[in-house]
Amino acid sequence: MLIHDIFRLTAEENVYFVEESYASLKNNALSLHYLEKIPRGAQEEIIGLRDENGDVTGVAVYNQETEDSPAFWAIFTCLISSKPAQNENCRKFLKIAGNLNIKTFRQTSSRELNDAVIEYYSHALLDRQLCENCRISKEPYEMVYIESRNARLKDLVNKYKLRGDILEICCGNGMSTLPLHELGYAPLAVDNDKCQICQGLEHNVLDLKRTIVLDATRLSQFFTEKSFDTIVGFMLGMIYSYNRELWERIMEESAKILKPGGMILLTVYKKEEIEILGKALEKCGVKGNIIDNTDSKGIYDQWVYIGNK
Repeated sequence: MLIHDIFRLTAEENVYFVEESYASLKNNALSLHYLEKIPRGAQEEIIGLRDENGDVTGVAVYNQETEDSPAFWAIFTCLISSKPAQNENCRKFLKIAGNLNIKTFRQTSSRELNDAVIEYYSHALLDRQLCENCRISKEPYEMVYIESRNARLKDLVNKYKLRGDILEICCGNGMSTLPLHELGYAPLAVDNDKCQICQGLEHNVLDLKRTIVLDATRLSQFFTEKSFDTIVGFMLGMIYSYNRELWERIMEESAKILKPGGMILLTVYKKEEIEILGKALEKCGVKGNIIDNTDSKGIYDQWVYIGNK
């Protein structure tokens, strides 16, 4: 994995991020708990990590083999808690890291480390390390990734030019990500349903380094404002009056991280759903149009919203 390369570890060495998910790196609660247990000046084998600005952004602490477990490197990072701006726990992390007896440092970039973190948690999800007693079986490929829908979405996307850094919200199992990849796009895909993402990763439809289990109502907590050129979301829903506030929040968060002049492309099943999304985006300064894309089958991507900030 990329995290091995960054710390210059061999592929055979065991590495474990202390936090249980990408999202939990925002607060680093477990990281702080364990780092505080390391005495100042302790002689543990520790590798520090510096970013392109020379700031400490992570550490790897070696743990000797015991009767209960093989030797491993415990990985700690404050990268996620440092963006868009350092939170209190990030500052605590940096203070503790500054007091550790680190004799060896490696160099990386924030982007490379972020890719490594995403890849690690994707592998952990596939290996069922993030789930206890998982009983969900792998679905047959042809039952999930339907060629007719794939072709229909390609036709829709080809009408518009997706550009720059692309974020796909609510990607699910990657049914909609697949045609984007086939068209040459490499979106960062997020969804809050780890089981759906796991299915997409198992079928190699979702990219290990470009897929995050993340709640779309918290986008601006993880990405800087005005950071994406294009945001897409396909077959969003179901959207009803009782949960419209949730979807309005997702639209508000999407608008925050969309660059000025950026484009947002959404599809849903019902006209009422796209109207709710359109009104929410309009309140956030996005101007767009609702397009009737219905067909005789009446299943996928029936109503479209295309807008610009």
